[in-house]
Amino acid sequence: MSDRPVVGKANRTGDAQADAYANTGVHIGDVTINVAPESVVKFAHIGIPFHTSPRWAEFPHRPEVLKCEFPETCERLFSLTKLIYDADLFFDLVLLNMGNSPAVISKVGIWIEEVQQLIYMYGYPKASRILPATDEYEIVMPDIRQNYSVGLMDHMAPDRVDVRATYGLADPLYLPPEGLYRYILHLKSYQANMPNHAQLRLTAEVNGQEVRSPKLHVFTR
Repeated sequence: MSDRPVVGKANRTGDAQADAYANTGVHIGDVTINVAPESVVKFAHIGIPFHTSPRWAEFPHRPEVLKCEFPETCERLFSLTKLIYDADLFFDLVLLNMGNSPAVISKVGIWIEEVQQLIYMYGYPKASRILPATDEYEIVMPDIRQNYSVGLMDHMAPDRVDVRATYGLADPLYLPPEGLYRYILHLKSYQANMPNHAQLRLTAEVNGQEVRSPKLHVFTR
């Protein structure tokens, strides 16, 4: 069986692949090569996995309904479907190499840009048991809420935080030209550690550079 990666799919890197692809523009172990500029990796899909609990869903982004005060609007909105306490957030993601040069994915994560807490008069959330997804990368959310003296029923104006949280892949992934890599990002303790409105981007480190998704609005009710 050949050690060469399968075209069109992400593959775990290793010594055999490092030797075989020593001229392809990646850094694996002790092999360092110049990355070709045609390696262009983007988020091709951002969704919510169906098998996770509690349920999240994507909704039309209507700032006039949410009454959020962020200075810049987001392209997409993801929200809990019910008022639930201590909910984790799961994303189903696909990275696509749109170029004609291979790439190596070494980290996945998020970039929290801004947060805000708003009052919604519909009671307090109930506790929820979290059913973890399989084949996922788990990141414990930084406790942004502790930086503010706000409760679930307090108002807080938008604040720029610029916090990044990443998961380093112990065994990086080789992504050939036109290759796809699908994974689940589990943001643990999301609801407990975050104000109820946040603007964030999903991130991945590819060939030593950060790849970012469009700006997303996450609302925990």
